[in-house]
Amino acid sequence: MGAGLEAGASLRTKFNKEIRVVKQLGDGSQGIVYAIDYDGRPMALKWYRPNVFYDRQKFIDNLRNNIMSGKPTDDFLWPVDMVEVMGGSFGYVMDLRPEGFVEARELFLHPNLFPSYRRAIDACMNVVSAFNVLHSKGYCYQDVSGGNFFVNPHSGQVLICDNDNVAPAGIDTGIRGTPRFMAPEIVVENSVPSVQSDRHSLAVLMFMMLCVQHPLEGVRFTKAGSLDPTMQKRLYGIEPVFIMDPDITTNRPDPAFPNALKVWPCLPEHMRRIFLRAFSQNALKNPNRRPSEMDWIRELVRFRSEVVNCVCGNEVFLENARPRTCDKPSCGRRVGTALRADLPGYSLPFVDDTRIYRCQTGVCDANVALEPLVWVLASRERPDVLGVRNVSRAPWGVSQGASIHMVAPRQTVMVIPDMELRLNEERIHISRNV
Repeated sequence: MGAGLEAGASLRTKFNKEIRVVKQLGDGSQGIVYAIDYDGRPMALKWYRPNVFYDRQKFIDNLRNNIMSGKPTDDFLWPVDMVEVMGGSFGYVMDLRPEGFVEARELFLHPNLFPSYRRAIDACMNVVSAFNVLHSKGYCYQDVSGGNFFVNPHSGQVLICDNDNVAPAGIDTGIRGTPRFMAPEIVVENSVPSVQSDRHSLAVLMFMMLCVQHPLEGVRFTKAGSLDPTMQKRLYGIEPVFIMDPDITTNRPDPAFPNALKVWPCLPEHMRRIFLRAFSQNALKNPNRRPSEMDWIRELVRFRSEVVNCVCGNEVFLENARPRTCDKPSCGRRVGTALRADLPGYSLPFVDDTRIYRCQTGVCDANVALEPLVWVLASRERPDVLGVRNVSRAPWGVSQGASIHMVAPRQTVMVIPDMELRLNEERIHISRNV
């Protein structure tokens, strides 16, 4: 069979399904991806090149285990079947990428593919949520990178591919990852991939998604000229320095690449704080000090609701619902909202498309953290009139003064200042934002 397959080639899988190769979709260092007919269904086949693994049998055994265990969530383009070794090559079957999805690295280069900043945050939320489930099942991904994620920029939905990398935490399959995303302890070869190394890679991915720049690539990176293996090991492993580190200023962003310089001052303080924590020298050198998935989820859901639109169309971040000046140089208007929602610990602008999730209303299980409870919707006829919809699976209460009534799932009620939402044990007060 050699390194590749011809269109029209016919194969049999482990589960005795017939595969017919339709066409090539992509070509990478490990192998080639094909569109196939899988027993009458359009699917994809990743076909490996011969001799790309230091321990092929261990890799194949892990791949078989992943197929048998099933996908953690629908966010993963998970292996569902495989073709056993043939002529030194083998492969696995997975779902095709749907229309409308692009590689995450395309969004690093062209962030305007997102129609709004909220969709970039949605993508981050969905990635972290998927990894939260993966890690809760005892697995680590091992090779987080911009090429292994597909994102629908219009919905924020994500699909995670290359799941042949996934293995039980602590198991060494020989996969180390992509240098720019690898945790320092992996770069310097002091450890095998783990949940903690995944967390570093996720933080890199989110910084690049939200700030459109690599968190460790400042002036030291641009002055390096070429990134040979020695320089990569220094920048990402031996001496990594966050470009926004408050104490170490030797690796600030190069003014020739100003994306982070523009975005960072605009971020809410709580988002700057978690990035500073994730890329502190403490976390870079001590994997157990890195923010968990739940830490990120709590900050991201809050951040999502802080994004509001100025009348000029620019998006502005209102931390704690406080008004601020539009960041667009040609505008300079004061941006604020008429209402705010007072949650435990902070307030949110209460505007069209504000959402409140389970993790914002008290202690909850990580698997339901992103279950939506409240969705704010503006009237089509009168955009200044807001409704609040119950998007949970159970009734919750609304009160104003002594009057209390229950709101059923999918029911919407008009928003009135000084009303109170009673969700679980928490009460969320809707106030005038003065």
